[in-house]
Amino acid sequence: MTAQLLASTADLAEGEFVTTEVDGTEIIVGKADGRYFAVEDLCPHAYVNISYGSLEGCELTCPWHGYSFDVHSGECLTGLESEQLTTLPVEERGGGIYLKQAPDAT
Repeated sequence: MTAQLLASTADLAEGEFVTTEVDGTEIIVGKADGRYFAVEDLCPHAYVNISYGSLEGCELTCPWHGYSFDVHSGECLTGLESEQLTTLPVEERGGGIYLKQAPDAT
């Protein structure tokens, strides 16, 4: 698969993110701790859009129940060890953030 453009680096300052859709999957793409990331826009606990939450450092917090996840590893940082965000591989090149492979269709 050809890498797919998700966002422009010019649109993503440190601590910011945008949402987009790839093949029917909603995705958050952003920049945290100097690195770009992409995760599915779905809280694995509440099954709602986690993009309504807040990003502080690498920690994305769901507004519904307050669970926080590391945007780079997907790890839950607040007690739900069995739950993880779905992270997606990205690369930066030519002023763009590209998805290296499409998310699995659900």
